[in-house]
Amino acid sequence: MTLDSEILPDLTLAKLSGQVDTLTATELEMKLGDLAEVTRRALLVDCSDLTYINSAGLRVFLIVAKKLETAGGLCAFCGLTPNVRLVFETIGFDRILKLYENRAVALEQMAPPQAQAA
Repeated sequence: MTLDSEILPDLTLAKLSGQVDTLTATELEMKLGDLAEVTRRALLVDCSDLTYINSAGLRVFLIVAKKLETAGGLCAFCGLTPNVRLVFETIGFDRILKLYENRAVALEQMAPPQAQAA
């Protein structure tokens, strides 16, 4: 598992790749937790290169999303591959976490209201 991040003016973008399982979930929780601490208002996790995730990884996503929500922010996910989307849907996370089809759609929808009107 690798996680690259980029801090943009209105959100932090995290690009996740590889596999998230029981062995890598703790590392992911630390990295995403750190990003949630420094993000200005939103965290977007791009999963387009994520090939596998299990319930331990989904637990991390839920923890980070709730942490940001409690602080008045937003955590969203985009680019889910068919296998990863199936896991989200099977567990029901597609109904409780914010998902976008791809990065472009997510960035457009997550833009602050003044940026969308411009």
